[in-house]
Amino acid sequence: MLDGFPGAFFFKGALVGLAIAAPVGPTALILVRRTLARGWQAGLATGLGAGTADAIYGLLAVAGLSLVGDFLMAERQWLAFIGGVILVTLAVISWRSHIADRVNEKSLTVVGLAGHYFSILMLTLANPMTLLSFAGVMVAIGALPEEGENLTTASAYDYHFVLQLVLGVLVGSVGWWFFLVALSLAMRKRLSQQWLHSFNRVCAVGLLLFGGYVLLEAVRWAVE
Repeated sequence: MLDGFPGAFFFKGALVGLAIAAPVGPTALILVRRTLARGWQAGLATGLGAGTADAIYGLLAVAGLSLVGDFLMAERQWLAFIGGVILVTLAVISWRSHIADRVNEKSLTVVGLAGHYFSILMLTLANPMTLLSFAGVMVAIGALPEEGENLTTASAYDYHFVLQLVLGVLVGSVGWWFFLVALSLAMRKRLSQQWLHSFNRVCAVGLLLFGGYVLLEAVRWAVE
């Protein structure tokens, strides 16, 4: 319906990015906790990392890079194992730490922000099932002509449209994460120290559950 309008693929990409990012998962827990504990800069760096990973998977899905996709799926048990270990480690760190009453944003360094960015980037990329989610959502929204079509099979697609689509995915995903950062900052002003401590424990338990589930999936895929 939107194909005849300029920027139609950008708009569709933004919808895809929003649809992939919005469901509650470990990335949301990590972003909210980092925002509450380290401030808006840490939250934005985390959101940018997650959005970058979504854009990469969006590119793989629309460009039909089957070689990369096949490799990720073939090694999904090891990627899942790495992702699960990271989540469990973050859960332990969260449980043993606390959210201070005031955030010392001056303590954040470029190296620290880069760590927030790349850690969530690698964690998100360690879940190759996201690639399948992107393909399904793109077909549902109409970002791909038909299921299974890509740059190599759809003549209507050129690199100009792909660029629009991938940028749209990045904007849609990052826009959602930045919204969560703003929401977390507003929530922080209204929560007492006891509530912040309780929320920190809830995040830790949530990350532990997600990590345990991912590790179980890694074992299941390994024995198949």
